[in-house]
Amino acid sequence: MTSKFDKLIGAEAQFPVEHRILNIVLIFGFIISIWSTITNYLLDLDPLLILTCIISGGFIAVLYYLSYVKKQYAIAKVILIILVLIITPVLWVFNGGISGSIPFYIILFSSIGAIILIASRRIAITTYFIVISSALVILEYKFPFIISHYSSVAERYIDIIIGLTTTIMGNTVIIAIIMNCYNKEHEKAKSYLAQSQKAQANLLYLSYHDALTGLYNRTYLEREITKIECSKETGIGIFAIDIDGLKFINDTFGHEQGDTILIRTARVLQSSFRLHDTIARTGGDEYIAIVREANMNNMETMYKCIRRNIQRENEQLDGTAILLHMSIGYAYASGADKSIRDIIREADHKMYREKLHRQIETEGSIIQAVKKMLSARDYDTGEHGSRLQNLIANFALAAGLPESEIADIQLFAEFHDVGKIGIPDRILLKPGPLDKDEREQIRRHCEIGYRIAQASNDLLPIADWILKHHEWWNGEGYPLGIEGEKIPVECRILAIADAYDAITSDRPYRKALSHKEAIEELQRYVGTQFDPALVSLFIKIVQ
Repeated sequence: MTSKFDKLIGAEAQFPVEHRILNIVLIFGFIISIWSTITNYLLDLDPLLILTCIISGGFIAVLYYLSYVKKQYAIAKVILIILVLIITPVLWVFNGGISGSIPFYIILFSSIGAIILIASRRIAITTYFIVISSALVILEYKFPFIISHYSSVAERYIDIIIGLTTTIMGNTVIIAIIMNCYNKEHEKAKSYLAQSQKAQANLLYLSYHDALTGLYNRTYLEREITKIECSKETGIGIFAIDIDGLKFINDTFGHEQGDTILIRTARVLQSSFRLHDTIARTGGDEYIAIVREANMNNMETMYKCIRRNIQRENEQLDGTAILLHMSIGYAYASGADKSIRDIIREADHKMYREKLHRQIETEGSIIQAVKKMLSARDYDTGEHGSRLQNLIANFALAAGLPESEIADIQLFAEFHDVGKIGIPDRILLKPGPLDKDEREQIRRHCEIGYRIAQASNDLLPIADWILKHHEWWNGEGYPLGIEGEKIPVECRILAIADAYDAITSDRPYRKALSHKEAIEELQRYVGTQFDPALVSLFIKIVQ
């Protein structure tokens, strides 16, 4: 139906289909009542019959106003039922027949069933009303004496022909419109059913699959294990696989990077096993693969294939990306002497033994990735860290730190801003002053760096320094707000050396200042940001 017709029967969004059909019936009822009035007048029939058609048209107009404008569907439907079932037969009797007004009555008779009933009952009642109405027409034709208001036989036949023609046309239009409405509803129902089936399939998929990687989940794995146990299936192999250093990656680079590692792992595993093998993600960084028809040779072949695919995956990465590392253990049983769960435990134990051997190698690789990322995001492509290491070594020795601690403080100089890899580039490299929210995000780099350092054995000794390297002498620093000598001396040393190097180097938001201007800037913040004694010592060293 067009939008113009919607203005007469109501938009789909506002009116249910049953309500719209009622409005259609009322519109056609009004039209037919006017038509009956005109034909009865032209045939010069009883004035009472003409008046009845006019009154009925007005009554229908009121019902339409009640249904369409006031949206009182239930009330309008009840009144219409009363009109059809009680008032219409009475009018037929008192008018001495129904010929002139029959189109109007039959439309109401046949349509009311379509409004108030559903499914097969709707078809049955509609058919019934059409048959009854048509029978009344035939009755008038066969027994003309029941008609008392015709002046001639020709006039009676003309009235009957008008009645029959209008009945057929009116019912055809009404039924066509109703069928059109229900066809649309049927199409909607089919669409909803398709969407429901799709949603159900999606829910079924999600119930057995990991949403992130697309691999099977633990629920599906347990179902497969139960099936194998019940069927006493033999020749089963199990691979237990664990991503090395995922927690460190999540803490260091964020969960988005960790998710990328999980997806890359899934890609490697899918390319390493056969289509009928079952690969499931069973935990945050844990995977189990069930291999059927297994023997020692193909288990070892698959192990080597996984290793080759890991290497191939890593070779495709750029220099700053995190390399993929996995610990893998496998076990199999050719007969029924081992249960499937025993095979899983054996594979799991082998995997953990391999993880212990690979732990140092993995962590070292991740630390190297951290260094590359930190260097890539530095203002001057990594030179800041190198300059600071050289500057801070002499300063620390002059400040009385033992030579055995110089390596740690140089490591501190290199990694003190490691938390900045967790700060968006749009803030870190912004060529201008930062707003309040951006400054707050920048301040988070101390805590981010602390978490990173705590997750690494190499950086653990300097984790506390990384947390406190932006504390001020007067207690107005961050994140803890400690003051004076409560701040580790290594942090106080770094704060001065780092500030000097930053002032004398180009930044995205300003050009480098001279040595003299840098010294003046340090002296301006003596006693507030910097330790007074250490500033005096530093000035002597860099003169």
